[in-house]
Amino acid sequence: MSDELESAIEALQNMVLPLRQGEFSQGLGKVSVYVQSVAKSWDLSRTAQQALEQKRAIDPEGYSRAKAAIKAGFQKSLQNSLAFSRLNLDTVLVQALEALVPRPRNPTKTDEQKKSDALKKTFDRLTSPQEAMLEHYRASSDPLNKYLVAGPWGHQYLKARKIDLEEYDRRLCEMLACQDTLAGRIVLSYTRLCRAIEEVEVRAMQAID
Repeated sequence: MSDELESAIEALQNMVLPLRQGEFSQGLGKVSVYVQSVAKSWDLSRTAQQALEQKRAIDPEGYSRAKAAIKAGFQKSLQNSLAFSRLNLDTVLVQALEALVPRPRNPTKTDEQKKSDALKKTFDRLTSPQEAMLEHYRASSDPLNKYLVAGPWGHQYLKARKIDLEEYDRRLCEMLACQDTLAGRIVLSYTRLCRAIEEVEVRAMQAID
């Protein structure tokens, strides 16, 4: 494996390991497994490429086609592995957010949809809605409003607006005084873990070229 890809995978695994505890262990374990599968896929592709070198002089055209097929196969495996890694990371984030800001039991799905639509309409008017969302959490006495703004819906909304969650999560966790809890640490680590997965993807694509 290339040194850069190995370092990227190791860096991500080192971030995940201290968070793999309690109820979050299974989901983060899957994040780790899918990232590690990138290394296995790369090693298989590298072995296939080395075996192919014997045919390079004999059949240049066949060599080029086979090499392109190996690369395409690795890229597909890479995208699948990292897609599942991201999916499991998002699931763990939702789990952590709901541990910090539990969903109220009484409201129906219809109530939740109406309130989320109203919040979206309000925040859509703002260029940078993060501050308004945090202030809404502080000012609202409605548990459903608090859950929506600080929970999965609020995070999905900010991601859809292409707003970096790192600063929002830092301030949210300060407000909730949860920085030292496992759920809080997972929320605070989410953006860094996303970037670490992206780094694995970049290094893997460089390694196969």
